[in-house]
Amino acid sequence: MSSFELVQDYATPVPLQLRWSDQDVNGHVNNVRILTLMEEARVRVTTMWMDATSGSVGAKRLVRALNASFEAEVLYGKDTVVWMWICRIGGSSYDLSHLLVQDGGPCVYTEATMVVIDEFTRRPKVHSGTFRTHLEKHYGPAYSR
Repeated sequence: MSSFELVQDYATPVPLQLRWSDQDVNGHVNNVRILTLMEEARVRVTTMWMDATSGSVGAKRLVRALNASFEAEVLYGKDTVVWMWICRIGGSSYDLSHLLVQDGGPCVYTEATMVVIDEFTRRPKVHSGTFRTHLEKHYGPAYSR
């Protein structure tokens, strides 16, 4: 497990722009919208890391599980960055960490278990050597507060 200070040594920052409509009646960003923001950061970082474009040829991936821990409110109007890295690499899956930060402090941590699938059978498939190498370049321990 790693603290936010250590995460910054190996994670990739993805700045996000919040929208007024992301807020709920309580005046903070709605928890469901936060998951959409994490998805946006995941798509952006995967595109950067794999030097690809959305929908391009490459490993097909599905979200198998998604866990979220909310530590602080996320507020509209503040600079928002999601720090992204890989915290576990399995045979046909990997866990992608997302740490949303505002005002220099962690607000939300999520882990998405991604499964690589065969394009035709839609069944899990073992990582290719090239894909595993891409994942290993962005590996770091899971976050802990």
